[in-house]
Amino acid sequence: MKYTFEMQHMYFFITTAILPFFRLKHQSWFISDGEPVVSYKQKALDLHHQDLAQNHKDRKWTSNGVYTNPFEYTSVDTMSHDNMSEWLYSIAKSVIMSILFIFFGPIFIVIGIYVKYKS
Repeated sequence: MKYTFEMQHMYFFITTAILPFFRLKHQSWFISDGEPVVSYKQKALDLHHQDLAQNHKDRKWTSNGVYTNPFEYTSVDTMSHDNMSEWLYSIAKSVIMSILFIFFGPIFIVIGIYVKYKS
């Protein structure tokens, strides 16, 4: 059985070979750089710690400027999935942009060149 190269096979091979270099050059297109997502529970706990640090002085378990409570949880973070959504969004963005690049590679390359010379 003899294998013959067709145009779409060459196109797929070339765009797949170019993809890692294009991802290094344009990381913001493939990786999410947003602020980490913070749940309302973590925000409330942070505000509680800030309030204790600023206002609760000379109490039973405090020395001035330092707050320690032996009955508080051992972790300063809540048990939530705050950064999970950011991680999933970053993975989804990377996969979708990679697939789009493989299918529409020449358009991405032209846009990359245009952005480079525009700025």
